[in-house]
Amino acid sequence: MRYMSGLLALALVCKVAEATTAGRGTGVQGVAMPLEQAILDVHGGNTPVGERDIDLLSPVNKKDRETFDKAMNILQKYQHSVARRRGARKYYGTQLRTYRDITAAFPASVQKYVRDVVWLATSAVDFIRGTKSQRRASQNGAWPKIVQQSIEDIQELASRDYEDAVFVLAEMGMYGKYGAEVNLELAFEHYRRLADTSGNATAQYMLGFFYTTGLRGADQQNGLGLLYTTLAAVQGYLPAEAALAFKHLSGIGVPISCEKSLGYYQSVARKAIRYYRSGPLLGRHMPDYRVRLSDENGGAYGVRTGPYSLHKVVDRKSFDELLAYHQQNAHKGDLKACMTLLDLFYHGHRFAPRSFTQALKYLQQILGQLFTKQGELQKGLSQSEVNTAAQAAGMYGVMHLRGESVPVDLVTALKWLNIGAKMGHGISLNALGLMYQNGIGVPVNKDRAIELFKMAADKRNQGGQVNFALAIIDAMPEVAHENLRKAAENGHILAHFHLAELFSGMASTEIQCRMAVASYKFVAEHGDWLHSPIPSAAAAYQRGDLEAAALDYMQAAEMGYSVGQLNAAVLLETLSKKAPAASERYVEDGGAINFTAANGTQSPWSLFKSRDEHVRQTLAYWTRAANQNMPDARVKQGDHYFYGWGVEPSAERAAAAYTLAAEVDSNGLAMWNLGWMYENGVGVKRDFYLAKRWYDKSIEVNEGGRLANHISLARLCIKYLWAWASGKDVGKSPLFFAPRPVSEEEEKEEEEARAAEAHAGAEAQAADGGAGNEQAAQFQPLGHYEGENHAHKGWEHEPGMAEPEDLGLDDDPGAEDDEDTLSGNLFFILLFLAAAWMFIPLWQR
Repeated sequence: MRYMSGLLALALVCKVAEATTAGRGTGVQGVAMPLEQAILDVHGGNTPVGERDIDLLSPVNKKDRETFDKAMNILQKYQHSVARRRGARKYYGTQLRTYRDITAAFPASVQKYVRDVVWLATSAVDFIRGTKSQRRASQNGAWPKIVQQSIEDIQELASRDYEDAVFVLAEMGMYGKYGAEVNLELAFEHYRRLADTSGNATAQYMLGFFYTTGLRGADQQNGLGLLYTTLAAVQGYLPAEAALAFKHLSGIGVPISCEKSLGYYQSVARKAIRYYRSGPLLGRHMPDYRVRLSDENGGAYGVRTGPYSLHKVVDRKSFDELLAYHQQNAHKGDLKACMTLLDLFYHGHRFAPRSFTQALKYLQQILGQLFTKQGELQKGLSQSEVNTAAQAAGMYGVMHLRGESVPVDLVTALKWLNIGAKMGHGISLNALGLMYQNGIGVPVNKDRAIELFKMAADKRNQGGQVNFALAIIDAMPEVAHENLRKAAENGHILAHFHLAELFSGMASTEIQCRMAVASYKFVAEHGDWLHSPIPSAAAAYQRGDLEAAALDYMQAAEMGYSVGQLNAAVLLETLSKKAPAASERYVEDGGAINFTAANGTQSPWSLFKSRDEHVRQTLAYWTRAANQNMPDARVKQGDHYFYGWGVEPSAERAAAAYTLAAEVDSNGLAMWNLGWMYENGVGVKRDFYLAKRWYDKSIEVNEGGRLANHISLARLCIKYLWAWASGKDVGKSPLFFAPRPVSEEEEKEEEEARAAEAHAGAEAQAADGGAGNEQAAQFQPLGHYEGENHAHKGWEHEPGMAEPEDLGLDDDPGAEDDEDTLSGNLFFILLFLAAAWMFIPLWQR
């Protein structure tokens, strides 16, 4: 029997190894792709929006390979044409997308009119060709004939287990590519088929995503989700490694383990840094700017509702107007406008893609004004103009060193970097140091390189601080660590990586492990060229495809991106509001009720099997975003608990969430909510003084809610007077005056009295044999909730049921004789109401 068990185990290991080998050989979306391959181009505009890389399988049958290549070529061209039409016409459905390449040749004063003319012409051509209804027609199966034939060829290959064809069909069902209808059930089946037959890492990861989130096509099973995600991570699939790292860090479906999280984050970060260093000197440019979708409306609750909400929403139209203003000033020779545009186009913006050509144009304009043809400074320049000249010279040298919009020219680069270095430009000093360190254009000179790195570090250049630290880390470790720390504080990815490597090497304590994980997590999330779904999510959002954007942001959320968690919650909440009208019918599907419109299209929350699951997942993402300090997310979490959205209603948990948002985030809306809860005794014990305190603090941090807070304070005053006149408990502290200061002796006496009372209670409990332990356990303080289904233990009063104090009851039966009746206090009621009537209008001024 022992030998039989050994043979079975050996056979299982061989089978797993065979499947893993097949998965590695199947080059589908990043499984066997070389790390240095520039797959960032997928999101750079050279590939259709939403398109994903497929490293194609080596063919078994040459004819099948040719058929697949031909079909994919046709489908990709079709996707290109659809993406161009969508992108050229619209930005998120209503705002125009500018034609920068076309209008750049025109003067800034007429560019707006040129954009309008081009847009009108394109719209007219699209209308004539019928492209406005192309997507709707394609969803009904009305593809062009050649596209229809290509899809049929893909389906025929998939029926014969051609793995790349199965993967393409899965992507079509998942993201609605090539004009196909989104069908999550079909996508799930294709992913499962591919994972079971070949062990493909991408398919395994997507199965884990389905099971973890409970998308349509799969029941939510965290165990299966963890299993498939782990299988993908074992093969080195980056999104799976990132997802597992975050799960172990936060304890989502697994016990919290800093050590396991460290291992996964370390793997992702090392691959990211390897890719970062595989680019030109000074490293690759960081991925594009990530947008919080809540900022589109000024914040999760709107403009001026909290400390992080915007006072004005900057939309595409406002940006274009501001851009035209700066372009007009630059055309007149304004150096400040030229530098602003140089920085904008060199680094890129969410409304302006990175363009080295445009950046070089403004850079040359600056150099022409500040330097002579021999490369010498013009005479009579102010100090600000000299600083601008140093930055421009260094940037011009860097662009020639890296070959950005110009051929690589080491002679020109060395000339202008020397000019910038002599003027004390930090980037120039650091770049020169790298040239001397690596012998690029100059002889190798390590001492000169260290000298230049130190000068750059003294100028607070983050790259110089990192390179100087690495050069002296063995000789002067304390100085090196200090430079790395300073660079990391300013967000330099290499500084975070090297600090993480140092911490991980001595991660013998939980604190050191947490520090290493924090730095590795920063590298993994900011250097995510190879695995981030955020660019494709942003592209889907811009073209108005909110469901596809939500799916990609949900994947980012599972990987631990705080922006992904916030944006996924915002989109899921938005989609849940798009409920079908009463005239739309219900359809029974899989034991769950799903809304389906009369025209056959599914409702937005058809991403999930039911609306309850949709709302529960929304709460989970709000909670995770709140745990990563995303603005307004904690207040949203409190709203879900207060109203019972996706969870059992719990005013106590809502109050706990609002308290965290108020005390940690200084959120004015959370402060007002707490004031109302203390005023009415909902979720907390009624306390008029604390209610007024939170209303006052809300006014301090949120002037936009001043009127609401004044009305609330007036109502609170009336309630306080009525409760006092009725003889109810209004607390020890007066409402409109500061409480009496308490001396240290009195505080000490009160603490001793409380300690003696607690000791007496403990002795009485011991005498009873510990009978009160079970009851005491019901009133444990609220802990940390991740947003999943947590059963609320302990006693909860019925919704709408008053607390004992609201019913006029008192714990002390002898206190009834000492209370004044309502009729006995009638005079004081009238007196205080008159004072309040005179006081409130003066107080509101």
